[in-house]
Amino acid sequence: MTTDAGNTPELASLPSELLCQLFTYLPNRKLITEIPLVCQRFNTILNDDKFWSRRIRTEHLIHQPECEVSHPDYQPKRSFHSMRTARSRFRDWETQTVHVALGHSATVDSVLLFKTEQQHKQFCLSGSRDRTIRLWDLENVRNGVEDTWTVAKDETAHLGWIWNMARDETTGNFYTTSWDSTVKSWRITDDGALQNLSSVNVGSAAQCVSATGSPNELVCTTFAKRVAVIDDRSSEIVAEHKLHKRAVIALAVDGNRIYTSSEDRIMMMVDRRQMGRALLFEYSPSCYKSCLSLQRDQLLTSTSDGKVKLYDAKNFNVLQTYTVGSYTRQVQLDHGAHLVMARSARTRYKFSIFSPGTRSRQWGASHELAAEPAKFDYLPSTKTLAIGNGDSSILFCFPPSENAENLAENAENLAENPAENPPNLE
Repeated sequence: MTTDAGNTPELASLPSELLCQLFTYLPNRKLITEIPLVCQRFNTILNDDKFWSRRIRTEHLIHQPECEVSHPDYQPKRSFHSMRTARSRFRDWETQTVHVALGHSATVDSVLLFKTEQQHKQFCLSGSRDRTIRLWDLENVRNGVEDTWTVAKDETAHLGWIWNMARDETTGNFYTTSWDSTVKSWRITDDGALQNLSSVNVGSAAQCVSATGSPNELVCTTFAKRVAVIDDRSSEIVAEHKLHKRAVIALAVDGNRIYTSSEDRIMMMVDRRQMGRALLFEYSPSCYKSCLSLQRDQLLTSTSDGKVKLYDAKNFNVLQTYTVGSYTRQVQLDHGAHLVMARSARTRYKFSIFSPGTRSRQWGASHELAAEPAKFDYLPSTKTLAIGNGDSSILFCFPPSENAENLAENAENLAENPAENPPNLE
């Protein structure tokens, strides 16, 4: 160990094992943004995947499936930060800022949160059974000025109930599905208006839609057993299948892989290039999958008998199953957590957050929600939660202030290192 003139050990000369232990006492933000800039050795340690993978196992007690850690997009540092953020975000439901937004006149079956990179603003699109779509400015919502919450709307967006929405992250266009059998394409103009670009009739009530498949294509499902691929440039159906026997109620897409589940209790995966046969297939005799969420070769599903099941998306091997209530309405798979909306035996709904991986534990939960929820969306980059409800309202849940979050993170650091205070390095 090298020393300076005062015979004091230099921090950078300590063994890597001791430095790794010391780093666990520092706020996560500093480990990502500041400490790597101190010297080359610190930078090397803090950009080593093994350092973050070890912390995921030892601090969060999370066992990640092989399908996730072997995925090319997997980044242990990002996953660790996302887990810490999600756990802190929903530690105490009562600490967040909640606004109830009124504007629709019927059940809000779809909410879609997004952030614009140019304006650095966040918005929410909502679709309702009142056949209306609305654009909400979340900065205005958070500031509480109700007259400016809705910045655009189309009260004749569809001729039937609006079921689902999706957004193309590349073009910024968004898509809506409706009971009127149409899938519509929209854009937000420079002056903030909602402009309808095209409409495609898919033959029966359109249910789910996704824009995460092949470029310039979207995938939708219908109540008449149909799964259709639509070319967004020509507004034509270019591929389809009817392999299900009942309404197709859940959809997840990744490139050419199209995952669907139906009221026929079948979950399947087809390849966009071979729509005529299922490459993966599972039949559940006692329940159906009400929602699918796909990320890094993990497929998270909610079931009609109150369970959450995690699959390896490449082979449908079950990685874990846990019970959350009597009926699971929706799940969302995030880098840092499993987000779940479920109904208890008392017929009341709660929003819950569970640790990711193969041995999930509950990290937090809401109180029993006053209104029956229809659909939620969570935007990790802004830590904002939106819940569309059956009483026509939308619940916007914003994170606590930065100071409160910093205090929570410092408290968590102390809780996870309870034995001693950090060594004095002076």
